[in-house]
Order: sequence, then C-alpha cells, then structure tokens
Amino acid sequence: MTTTFKPYILTKIQHFKRDFRNLFFFEFSLFILLFSTTNIHSQTPDTLTIIRNDTTIQFVQPNTRETPLQGKTIEDILKNYSNRNIFSRKLHEWLVKSSIEESESSSGSAQKEFIDYKGKTISHIDVRHIQPFGGSVEDTVSVADSWIARLGNKLRFETASGVILKTITFSEGQSVSTTDITDSERLLRSFSFINDVRIIIWPHPENPESVNVSIYVQDRYPHAISLGLTDQNPSFTLINKNLFGRGFSLSHTLVTPTIDISTWGFRETFGAENIFGEYLDFEIDYSHIENLEMISGILKKDFVLPEIKYAGEISINRSFISPKIFEYPAMEWEPPLDYLRKNFYIGRSFLLNNPDSPLRSNIYILGRHLDIELFDTPPASPLFSGGKFYYGGLAFSRRGYYKNNLIYSFGRTEDVPHGMLAGLSYGYHEATDTARHFLALHYSSGRALIPSKGYLYLSGDIGSFFQKGNPEQGYLKLSGEYITPLINVGQSKMRSFLELQYVTGLHRKQGEYLSIDEDVNGLHRFEYRNTIRGLEKAVLKTEQVFFTPMEPLGFKFAFFTFFDTAFLRENEDHGLFSHTPYFSFGGGLRIRNDNLVFNTLQIRLSIMPRVPEGELPFSFRTSGESVKNFRDFVPEQPGNPVFY
Repeated sequence: MTTTFKPYILTKIQHFKRDFRNLFFFEFSLFILLFSTTNIHSQTPDTLTIIRNDTTIQFVQPNTRETPLQGKTIEDILKNYSNRNIFSRKLHEWLVKSSIEESESSSGSAQKEFIDYKGKTISHIDVRHIQPFGGSVEDTVSVADSWIARLGNKLRFETASGVILKTITFSEGQSVSTTDITDSERLLRSFSFINDVRIIIWPHPENPESVNVSIYVQDRYPHAISLGLTDQNPSFTLINKNLFGRGFSLSHTLVTPTIDISTWGFRETFGAENIFGEYLDFEIDYSHIENLEMISGILKKDFVLPEIKYAGEISINRSFISPKIFEYPAMEWEPPLDYLRKNFYIGRSFLLNNPDSPLRSNIYILGRHLDIELFDTPPASPLFSGGKFYYGGLAFSRRGYYKNNLIYSFGRTEDVPHGMLAGLSYGYHEATDTARHFLALHYSSGRALIPSKGYLYLSGDIGSFFQKGNPEQGYLKLSGEYITPLINVGQSKMRSFLELQYVTGLHRKQGEYLSIDEDVNGLHRFEYRNTIRGLEKAVLKTEQVFFTPMEPLGFKFAFFTFFDTAFLRENEDHGLFSHTPYFSFGGGLRIRNDNLVFNTLQIRLSIMPRVPEGELPFSFRTSGESVKNFRDFVPEQPGNPVFY
C-alpha cells in the first residue's frame, strides 16, 4: 500500500461530495478491492485464528530513506515496531500475537478433537438417539424429570438411523477426515427436525489403526399446533416435521375469516428433506384462501457441500389468485395476479483445492430458464405480458464454517459461514413485443474479527436490464452487518446486532417503489407500504439481545431492545438525506424451545414517532417468528433482481 493512498481517498471523497450516489459506487468498489485480497483460515467461536494479507506494510521514520523489506513478514515488522507507541502495541496484539496464540493452542475445535484419529480406518458407525426432552448432545445421560416430558418423548417416532446414515459424508471402511466429520454435523443440524448433533470417535479396543464412530442425534419434537393470522384472518395449523421418523413433513392450515364455514380457507403442504440420500428436497403446496389460490411443486438440490458437483431446481407454480410474484417480492397488484411460473435451473461446481481443507474454494457455472405467463395482467404492472428468461452465471466461492451459539438460536450449536462469494450473471428476456438483456454483479464477504471481536458481513449487488442499449429496472444494493461477541451481564449474556443497508433504483418502471416496511428489510413493525414509499433508501438497524439463564420446562427467554432509523427519498426534488428520517424503537421478549419445531414466540412494543395521519404511533404485537439464517457463500440462481 503506497503512502499516496490516503491523499487519494481524501481527494475522491471531496470530489464525490457533489454527487452522493457516486460516493456509494466508490465505497462499493473499495470494499470489494480490500476484501478480495484477504485469505481467511480456520476459526473458533467469535475468533478468526489467522488473517494474512497479500499487502506488505512498511513503517518509515520521518527524514529517512525507504529501505527494502528484504523478505520480512508482516509479523516480523509489527513485532519490531510493537514497542514504539500504544498504537503499534495494540496493532501487534490484535493482528499477530492473538493469531499466533490461537493457531498454536487450537487450529479449530474439530481439528483438536479428531487430530489423533486422522487417517485411521473407520471400523463401525452407530447412531445414538437422544430424546427431545431431558438430555442434550453434551449431556447424554440426563433424562426427563417430569411426566409431561416423558409422555412427550414417547408420543413420537425418533429419526430412523437410515436417515442419518444416508446424510453423513463418510462410511465404514473409509479413513477419518476432519472435514467429513464437521460437514456431516452441519448437514444434520440443517434439518428442520433435528435439534443438535455431535459425532464422537472412539479408539478400537482391539485394533489401534481402527476407530469406531458414534453419532449422537437429538431430535426436535415433531408435532406442533400454531394459532396465528393468515392474510389478517385467524388461522389454525397442525404440523408434523418428521412423519414416521423418515424426514417427511406435513402441515394443515385452516383459515376462518368469518363464522360462515363456506368462507373458510385451507392450505396443505407436504415435503421431505434429503430424499434418496442425494440432498434432494421437495415440497408440494396447495392453498385455497380468500387472497391466495394456487398449487405449486418444487424439487431442488443445493450446493450444501463444496464437493457436490451438480445442483439444480425444477419448480412450477400455478397461481389463480395471488397478490405477489416471486421475482417482485416487494410489490403487490390489484386485482391479484393470475399466472403460471415455470423455473428450471442447473449448476456445475468445480472444487479447486483439497477436500480436507477447512476453507474450500469452488468455481460455479450456472444456467437457468424462467418462463412466466401472466393472465389478466393489471395495466400498471411493470412486467411484460408473458416472457421467457434465459440466464447464465459464473461465480467463485471460498467458504468454511465454525461453531458458535447464542446468535440467532437460544443455545443450540450454530454453524457460522465465513469466506467470500463473487459472481457475474448475464440474461436475455424475450417477450411478445420486446427483447432485452440483463447484467448483474454480486460480491459478499464474511469473517470473524480477532481477537474475539465479533463477526462482520458485507455485500454489494448491482444489476440492470438493457433494452436497445438503454438501462431499465436497475438496482444498487449495499449492505453490512456486524455481530458483537457475547458479553457477560450478571447471570445473563448480551449480544448486539448492527445492520446498515442502502438501496436505490436505476430507471425503474412506473409502480416500482422502495419501502421501509418491516417485511422488506425496513424498520421494525413498520407496515405502511401503500402510503410511505420512495425511490432510494438508507436503513440503520440496531438490536441488543439479553439471553437470560431462565429455562423453565426447556423454554428459554431473551429480552431485546432495538432502535432503527431510515431515510427515504420520496420524490425527485430532494436528496436522500434532506428528507426527515423515520424511526422505530422499542423492546420485547422472545421465548423459544429449540427442542420444538415451533417458531419463536415474540412479544414486542414498538414506538414510531412518524406514521401516516390517522395511524397510531405505537404497536403492541405478539407473533411467531422463524429463526434467522446466516448468509452462506454459495451462489444463488442467476437472474433474481433484488429490489426492496
């Protein structure tokens, strides 16, 4: 990095003050440049073990001549200058000392646990089941101490051992591989009907070159009853996430808008995970509700492992009545849409490094065909009256995972992805009256910060259609998220979340607007999409979560507070930050039992100083919330423009 870099940054900032939008383009390019040169090695919870950059750093005293580095490493340079001042001491402590200590003491918990058995032959594999209530993968001898828990454990089918064995990536007769062990644990934990997994390797009592492997699996209790709202109407749902212990799921929803039975609606969903042991998932969904009448089916396989060569999807959706379409999640039409959507996608992956590496790199070649046929299209719709889309994509990914907890879950093991993803996609849209091209770029990076400084995720998306060389329906989205490490607060633990997002549209069509509604990454509890919308937005969200030690009957409690700010450019006459911001702040309680398939029960009070005229400036709401997922570094299907 040259000494002219800092003046260059200052010059660019001064230049872009005249045009704020160009500043975002500059920042986007800058963080892509910085993160694309970073190699990330094995990690432990809240800690990145080693970070080494391709950039060399040279300290030059005033009035002295620059001298060659003569092959010195960054660790040598920082060590030599560590006693100059407090800044250099902290720099050496954070970037070098903590990394070396971590790498010497632990190259990852999984590597430590299995290093003595690496390369030995697996003689026998057995599956050991832990009941949902009373035990855990860390304490396998505990049993339920109440008659209700014991009864619940009996009124279910435990996951069949065959389901477990067809999911893991190793078998009897193979050699022990640390990557296989950690991948298998992660895959099993990803199932909706499994709470937690731990794989233990035991020495073989008679053969020192062989080992036995035990897989401890704790199921979630598969039965659930849910009371809630569907399209603002009371609904009642029965759920089974693990029919007969085979991984099949079935749910029945009954919607009761009035006391008249003839107006009631229903929804039936049937699916399965990892059918045939090929990591294939499928789901069939039929809905007959006042504002939703459709039937859909999907069969898909994702790149859940870097070693998977092929992935794809076949999905068909026939919606007779629907307010939305998948390609435009932030838009609603009146009257509801009537359409047929067919989607076909295939991807090929090429693994570039050793499969045993904790951080594996892949190149992906992707192809997709999307066919949307619209019936009775609303006049204001930005979609064309039917069209065929052809997309192709090329992506590079580098990813790994480390274990943590108390992030999005309430104590179960969480597999945190780290690495980077860069992708380019091109498309062609053919309609009855026009044809146009599509081009998009994506970059994302996530990593833990040392020493135990939390987790940072950054991403950027830019894309547009082009008709006769003119851009239309373009978008630019920049986002970042920071998660702090756990902090002890008395008997509780606290973790904070900070999220920043900027989105703008480029030559959007009439009727396409941005909103700061909660359902489209806006403010908490903000639901005024139809009255508050604009062309450009910036959203800052903060949340503090306090995980309490209370655990009655396995239910865990977490209190939270939040404060959100959003700027929305509602017209062309003023800049984004010249508008008065919107706010949402408040707090509440989340109650969850990870042993159950229920959503998290959330009780929340929100205060919103600015709302449309006639609306209340506060909201008290009880709802069921699904657990948030981490953003993994696996390419999505090419050609899904994100604009919300």
